[in-house]
Amino acid sequence: MSDPNICGKCGAKSVLKGDIGLRTSKDLELIMVVRKDHGIEKKVLLQPRVCAKCGYVDLFVESPQNLKITSSDKPINPDFKHRPLLESDF
Repeated sequence: MSDPNICGKCGAKSVLKGDIGLRTSKDLELIMVVRKDHGIEKKVLLQPRVCAKCGYVDLFVESPQNLKITSSDKPINPDFKHRPLLESDF
């Protein structure tokens, strides 16, 4: 695994430390990565790394395993029905 303190663009070990986050400009809500599949919705916080030398911003999620759907997950809509297969699905 690569060093999280090294910039992915210029290679300098100058990634800014501290609490850096992404928020929408209107309501200051945190930006999330959302996965919707089989009526189940999973969310995880999108986080940035910023290089102090070149200004490159690298986006990542801290816990990608939280986006995996498990057998214990329930659909957000209890009346969810799988859509029928269409010819365009193939």
